[in-house]
This record gives sequence, C-alpha cells and structure tokens, in this order.
Amino acid sequence: MTRQSKYDEAFRRNAVALVESGRTAAAVARELGIHVNYLYGWLKQYRTKPSSRKISPDRDLELEQLRKDLARVTMERDILKKVTAIFSRDHQ
Repeated sequence: MTRQSKYDEAFRRNAVALVESGRTAAAVARELGIHVNYLYGWLKQYRTKPSSRKISPDRDLELEQLRKDLARVTMERDILKKVTAIFSRDHQ
C-alpha cells in the first residue's frame, strides 16, 4: 500500500525550484513550513529525472525575469518595513 503525500506535485516542484534559484534548502523549508528532509528528498527525486527539468527557452527567460522581479519587490518590501518602523517609532 502506498502512502498519499499531503504535498501535491506542483508544491514540491515549486519548492525545488526555489532551492535551485539559489536559496538555501533550510530557508525554503522554514518559509514553506515543511521539514527540510522532505525538501532534500524532493531535490534528489527531481534532479535524478532529467525529463522533468526540460524547459523551453522562452519559459526559461520568463522564469529568470520573474526571479529578478521577485528579488526587486522583496527588497522594496524590506525597505518599506524599515521605513514604517522608523516613522512609527518617531510618532510614539
């Protein structure tokens, strides 16, 4: 009898993609609320299946652009958090 995973295929692939984009497995696991050992297993599973990693050049470019956009938006969010903290501290 096989055990049903509570994480679907898309979730697992997205988690692996986050690690492959340069983030640490520990940080991704913490952010997603999963145990890092699950993530290491998924990394091993998807890295050993070359057919699962075939991406068209257009999708590859789009993915690269989305990662750049995400990094920019994350930086902007962090800056706004700091500014908000400074202004709320000054008005108390």
